[in-house]
Amino acid sequence: MTQRPLGVTLVAIIAWISGFLQIVGSIFVIIAGLFITWPAILGWISLIIGAITLAVGVGLWRGNPTARTIAMIVFAITIVLQVLGIFSGASLWSVIGGSLLSLIGLILLSTRDARSYFGR
Repeated sequence: MTQRPLGVTLVAIIAWISGFLQIVGSIFVIIAGLFITWPAILGWISLIIGAITLAVGVGLWRGNPTARTIAMIVFAITIVLQVLGIFSGASLWSVIGGSLLSLIGLILLSTRDARSYFGR
């Protein structure tokens, strides 16, 4: 396996930070919702997604091609949802800002060095 490219390292670290913050936020929502309300149920779902995000970050760090695939799918879905947000009243700047990190993530995981690192 080749040395981990800087772009992959950055995406993995961002995934860890995002997953950690999502887990912490979810715990607060669950506690505030007293465990059985709709916000608390959404908090539990968010907690699971945060844990998956952490796992994907670890997979990216270790060069797991499945983690790369999951991250790229999530990035692509995020971009599509942001663009669709224009039709629900989101501002163009909001869409650009919301899509920019996902676009950068897609680019960083698609470089020749990244593909080589993940064995593709």
